[in-house]
Amino acid sequence: MNVLTIEGQRLVRDLRALGCTVLDISGSDKRADIHIERPLFFKSLTALLDSRGFRPDVVIWMDQGNLPMVFGLEALDCVVLGYTIDDYCNPWHVPFSACFDAVFVAQRDYVSLFEAENLPRPTRWTPLFCDYERDIDTGADRDIPVSFVGTLNPRNIPDRFPFLESFRKHHPLYTKQGDYRPVFQRSRIVLNQSAIGELNFRVFEALGCGAACLTENTDNGLADIFTIGETMLPPYSKGNVASAESIARKMLARPEELATIAKAGRDLVRSEHTSRSRVAMFLEWAQVLAREGAPARRLAIRQRAAVGVATAMAFIAAELLDPTFARMRQSYENLAQGYTSLWNKL
Repeated sequence: MNVLTIEGQRLVRDLRALGCTVLDISGSDKRADIHIERPLFFKSLTALLDSRGFRPDVVIWMDQGNLPMVFGLEALDCVVLGYTIDDYCNPWHVPFSACFDAVFVAQRDYVSLFEAENLPRPTRWTPLFCDYERDIDTGADRDIPVSFVGTLNPRNIPDRFPFLESFRKHHPLYTKQGDYRPVFQRSRIVLNQSAIGELNFRVFEALGCGAACLTENTDNGLADIFTIGETMLPPYSKGNVASAESIARKMLARPEELATIAKAGRDLVRSEHTSRSRVAMFLEWAQVLAREGAPARRLAIRQRAAVGVATAMAFIAAELLDPTFARMRQSYENLAQGYTSLWNKL
């Protein structure tokens, strides 16, 4: 199967491992097959594919936290899939999903927003995952009792640094930014914190690396995936340092129980929530949608889909309030105003 990925670096290796021929386009990662520095519209996109002799059977657009750089997906005659990750902080994903023949939503509580669009395409809750080849349990000594790897003082999570520092006052905590694998593969417990209670990549990465995960209590699908006390440590109340420290201390004092939970969590994630399993699912959906004639359904409402894209651009422009983004804001405002009328020219 020929697969065109848009910002799909997390999936490319597994797609190729499953025998697909992959062409990856990215505006953010210079390691992609094609790195673009300016927006790519439909005619330029098809010309680019023709120049490569590449006719995709399926396009997979994957959210990487970046603004869109490739347009005209709604006009392609092959299956187009979308995987939205940070839907909780990117409301433009909802109207933009009109481009897709199926949309996969990482955060369970946001599925209803996509369903409310009433488009002739399915919406499926699809949790995040760990890297099939690299997020592994190496069998190294677990000499780090509790760790946290991630941005230590993110602007969008102002309570993170105070939380970590307060935890450290009560219990040893190893923190760093950068590559998490060498740390998680030596950790007994990985402490997780989210932005708004979402199930983030860290949960799956920690478990894939063989550590037990101590995360916040959330109704956003945690108990649908994991069994508390069997594959996941009892969660702590969001922002409650005393609760998190108490659970960590209690579990470290029960090393056999802790190791059993960590192993069960690892086995669950490695069997059901890896990049390989997600890719296999996307390919299966692509085949089913192609047989059902999904691209023709989308093309039949392509003008409505274009309106969805234009609406998404308006959402983006409205959020670019910082004066330093004035030029970018204007670009997205222009797209919002002119996308539908320019559809046949793009």
